[in-house]
Amino acid sequence: MRCNNEQKIVMIISVILIILLSILIIFLVFKRNRYQEVNVYLFSGETCPVCKKARTYLQELDQKFDNKINLIELEVWYNEENRTNMDKVSQALGDTLSGVPYIIVGEESFVGFSDTISEKLEVAIETEMKKENPQDIVAPIIEKK
Repeated sequence: MRCNNEQKIVMIISVILIILLSILIIFLVFKRNRYQEVNVYLFSGETCPVCKKARTYLQELDQKFDNKINLIELEVWYNEENRTNMDKVSQALGDTLSGVPYIIVGEESFVGFSDTISEKLEVAIETEMKKENPQDIVAPIIEKK
């Protein structure tokens, strides 16, 4: 009888471990797939230190969000076409620009970069990623000739 009880205990522990492992696998798969890819536009200046901070922050967020951020950086100080596109986008969104960085995700835009903006930016990115069809309002604006 003793052997039977030990076998039952081993069997119960094995079943529990299999169930826990299955739950862990399901959780990891769900976590990986909960975000949609999203385009984030960063209009920047080549040597702008604030732009560099914004770029670094967005790259860190990309890792946090399972590499689902498509960072599209457009340098505007030395690239006239990018500058024109930034002006078109800011006009279409009703933004008054005082410089760069200028960041757009979904339908939200951010002028400059600070701790406050970084918090709002993270919320905007995560909100957009949770949508079934994330918005990209910049592409149609800059593709118009």
